[in-house]
Amino acid sequence: MGTPDNLPGREVFNRGAPGYSELHYHVRIDAMTPEEKLDWLSSHILKEEHRLLREPYNLPQVRREGKVMFLTGGPKSDVTEARDFEGNLIHTRHLDHPRPMFAEIPEALNSISHWFDLNTQSQEQNTPPPSVVAPLSEISDVVYNVSHLLTLDPSFGENYTEYLNRISGSLGYSLDQLLTLAVYKYNFRLGQGKSQKNIAVENNILEKVISQKGVDGKLLYSPPTETQLQKTYHTLAEVQGLLNTRLEQMRQDYEWNIEKTARIPSSLTP
Repeated sequence: MGTPDNLPGREVFNRGAPGYSELHYHVRIDAMTPEEKLDWLSSHILKEEHRLLREPYNLPQVRREGKVMFLTGGPKSDVTEARDFEGNLIHTRHLDHPRPMFAEIPEALNSISHWFDLNTQSQEQNTPPPSVVAPLSEISDVVYNVSHLLTLDPSFGENYTEYLNRISGSLGYSLDQLLTLAVYKYNFRLGQGKSQKNIAVENNILEKVISQKGVDGKLLYSPPTETQLQKTYHTLAEVQGLLNTRLEQMRQDYEWNIEKTARIPSSLTP
């Protein structure tokens, strides 16, 4: 990844965020290449997630199946109750007061569906269309978790990269733009040296990112159309199905390895 520096990001991202007066950027996000952004998400911030959200509870590094379940839901479609194959809880934010919680892809699907409801209302009432920030924020969560699988499940990495490319293409964005949204969001949430989740602040950040204009005065991020958001909805649903298939492959591998280990005479085990 690029060389860290301690200069703050551009002023537009330092002011006006409710409840958070200044963001300290230890990397210059807009100067990072797509490869550096993907590495930051898949490796650096995965380590920060472990340090901030799992180590305090003496939980081991999240396993690959845990990340897939975080994306698609466990047996009960509730990530606060889902456990990996070793029996470890995959979610830590609500250990003291667990509550039912969507997995990331269903949450993104729900947000897109809700956007269409709001858009219909705006058309009926002749008011401005709803902001796409909320769906983009939820999609950024999907990107964040899929990127971790590049590190946790590298043998399947080509497939995960293709999922990211398909999601970005469905929105009419480049992969770099999609990664940029996720990096900005998680630089706030986990990249400040602590864990902090504030939806208002995160949406404020993303709103400013997608409002940027080029030298020609045109938006750098074209708002996704209804057709594009519908395509994204279907793409995410397809990715969810593929990830569930991969989860079953992981489960089978895990069970076969246990059986294989059990067949080895104890005198031959290390």
